[in-house]
Amino acid sequence: MEVLNLKQKETLSYLAGINRPINPAQVTKLAESINKMGNIRPIVVANISFISGKATKYIIDGQHLFNALMRNGLPIEYVLIEVKDTKDLVEKIALLNSSSKSWTLIDYITSWQVISNDYKKLLHYYNVYDFELSFLASVLMNKRISKRGGESISKYIKRGEFRVTEEQKNVEILNKLTDVLKIIPRLNRQENKFLCSEYVDFLRVNLSKYNHETFLENLKKQKQKFILATHEQTKLASMFEKLI
Repeated sequence: MEVLNLKQKETLSYLAGINRPINPAQVTKLAESINKMGNIRPIVVANISFISGKATKYIIDGQHLFNALMRNGLPIEYVLIEVKDTKDLVEKIALLNSSSKSWTLIDYITSWQVISNDYKKLLHYYNVYDFELSFLASVLMNKRISKRGGESISKYIKRGEFRVTEEQKNVEILNKLTDVLKIIPRLNRQENKFLCSEYVDFLRVNLSKYNHETFLENLKKQKQKFILATHEQTKLASMFEKLI
């Protein structure tokens, strides 16, 4: 355990672009908590030179706590851990935050995309398509879409194990689904989740005999019947067959 010497104007640096951005509201909550019960955990720091070319102490975990302690004018206790390279750095950041509810999937993707092209692609497609993140990742990784239970894509994302598979085919599926959702209305990324997952499963099985133009034309003609069918799995599967 070490203590930051504020009198000597010593400071700690942030991992911009790797760690998540600082949320002032979260800093305020921590500052208020510290005022009531004190600080009960140290900040995690690594002294590394491969980022700037100069040995610098970077905050690996606890940047919100660091700012809360600064705000309250309290001693900043931290522990130093060893980090060998960029890959090791990202892995340790993800590991330290794997049990933290405050980290979202986007936070993990932002960290892993520093060393993984697959995560860069996932972030890119998330900005391009209007789909819920776990759904999009499941499609791009060629995983079965999680409905109730089943395999969750989030564990792959958090561990740095996400990979884009059969990219051209799956991007084609996302494009076709986007066309369908131009006809069938929805309010946001979460809407029509059941429809989206069923359509992807159907398309993967029937892609060889599927004619997208015919499907869309028939969908427009039977739009109201189709919307009703989205509430029942058996009816929806039967409706897909009729539309092709």
